[in-house]
Amino acid sequence: MGKISKGVTCSIKDCNEQAVRSISREEFEKSKSGLALKEDVKGRVYLCKKHYNEYKKAYRKNVWSLERFSR
Repeated sequence: MGKISKGVTCSIKDCNEQAVRSISREEFEKSKSGLALKEDVKGRVYLCKKHYNEYKKAYRKNVWSLERFSR
């Protein structure tokens, strides 16, 4: 049983919605999404649906396309 099913909240500052997904902090920082994390976030970043979509868009733009076409 993971933390998301236990009801952890979103790790983004000023957001108290329930998290839907979790990603590593390293992947989150690579995306350069511009979202500010809460100060107590250590290893994993928990994101609600709205912020996960924002992260996904930034990841595709900044990381995924560069990795895909740099081969």
